Amino acid sequence: MRLQNKVVVITGAAHGIGKAYARRFAEEGAQVVIADIDSRGGERVAEALTDSGFAAWARTTDVRNYLDVQALMRETADKFGRVDVLLNNAAIYVTEKLWKGPVEELESAEWDRVIEVNLKGVFLCCKAAIPIMKRQHSGKIINIASGTFFSGSGNMPHYTTAKGGVIALTRVMARQLGEWGINVNCMTPGSTMSEDSVTDEVLERRQGSMDKRAFRRIEKPADIVGTAVFLASSDSDFITGQLLVVEGGGIMH
Repeated sequence: MRLQNKVVVITGAAHGIGKAYARRFAEEGAQVVIADIDSRGGERVAEALTDSGFAAWARTTDVRNYLDVQALMRETADKFGRVDVLLNNAAIYVTEKLWKGPVEELESAEWDRVIEVNLKGVFLCCKAAIPIMKRQHSGKIINIASGTFFSGSGNMPHYTTAKGGVIALTRVMARQLGEWGINVNCMTPGSTMSEDSVTDEVLERRQGSMDKRAFRRIEKPADIVGTAVFLASSDSDFITGQLLVVEGGGIMH
């Protein structure tokens, strides 16, 4: 197992791809912390993992609140002795309604709502985890961006801007934290069938991305989680500041 006894904090792990990350990391031997604003959802994921014989703990966390995030990292370190991996997955996209439309019609409150979770939330989680990782002189930070950064597609100005900011923040932190042996990388899943329930609308949206790929099929969470494991494992120890695109050839950069 590639992550034996590693302590991994995954934000937004109660649903969708986050839940898939949690299971795969647990299967690789990690002690997984499910950090999600959905208390019951996080508990269900943790219970399912522990029932399967894996190590998992759920903590209700709002990534918009620095004191809450700081407490998450402190409690994780107190409970497990360290924080080896932070996977910043929490975002407004699938489980919450996301406004789409032209920039001039985007309300400031909606802009703030998405930026606060999708970009500021990543910043706050990193801010809270970095002092612990510095004391350890080791750590892996994995940020989740989006292919809309490359194409400007999706009709989501606030979402795409936030994800572009995540890529920029990744590169700055990689420069700043290399001295402490901390890796900071980023990955971009494509349009992925990650919903808990699949409607005709969801299926149509996912199929629309399929024709743009080298691999002509719908992307599933199982297609993504291996890349996250790689970035969390010792196999990526000399990789930092990088962006890995996991989109089946839909974007090549």
